[in-house]
Amino acid sequence: MRIHFTDRDLARTRMKLETDLLWEIVSSAQILHCANDDPSFGPWRRHLRELASRDAELRMALRTMAKLAPHEVLPSAPQRLHRALRVYFRSVIEPHLPVIEDGVRTEVAAKIQRFLHCGPEGLLDGLGPDTRWDPPVLSVDHPHHLDLHLGGRGLVLVPCYFALHHQVAPADPQLVYPIRTECRLLAGGRPGGDHVTALLGSTRASILRSVVGGSTTTRLAKLVGVAPATVSHHTGVLREAGLIATEREENFARHLITPLGLRVLAADR
Repeated sequence: MRIHFTDRDLARTRMKLETDLLWEIVSSAQILHCANDDPSFGPWRRHLRELASRDAELRMALRTMAKLAPHEVLPSAPQRLHRALRVYFRSVIEPHLPVIEDGVRTEVAAKIQRFLHCGPEGLLDGLGPDTRWDPPVLSVDHPHHLDLHLGGRGLVLVPCYFALHHQVAPADPQLVYPIRTECRLLAGGRPGGDHVTALLGSTRASILRSVVGGSTTTRLAKLVGVAPATVSHHTGVLREAGLIATEREENFARHLITPLGLRVLAADR
């Protein structure tokens, strides 16, 4: 597939900073039914198979998603489909959501750094070996040989934890791309030492990672598992150190990572 850009499209090219749960559901269902050697998915797949062997409702949801994921026509009643999605999300995605979001945040932090140094063309030139940026055309390895003219709408880049291949949603338009394997392996456990946590402490390190896409004090309290007053104390320390910035909007504060904060996270990778 060839995606054609104008100057207006380049100016409007942007990245989705939050985890896109629908794409994670679709991509994870595809992973369950294809062979791949990515080491980051092995434990997850084995755990899910063991879980499904004891849960008939989950097995039904997996069969339903297996038909949905390749975009085949599914003669299911809406109620059945809704239930399958709910069961699938609860069993397959939700227990691993902190790790998924951690991996996506790690990818986003690196891409923001690339954007700051290289602009939107730098983003398009760093989407993996299945793409090639030859201005003004982005070529994507895709089963359909199509030409997509953005027509001034720009392109939304969507990093996806479970994606194995690039996927295009022309209507939006969006390009879903796989995050790097090292971002998956670093998520959660952070093998090889977590220098940011050693430097800042676990709570401040978690807050710093969680503000990559911007976050309010209330949401940070839920993500990190501490009281809002504790979050306010730690964001104050991080702000004084120049690692985050805070915008005041009416009755709430929105915290954003700074270029220095991004460099600290990037150095830890």
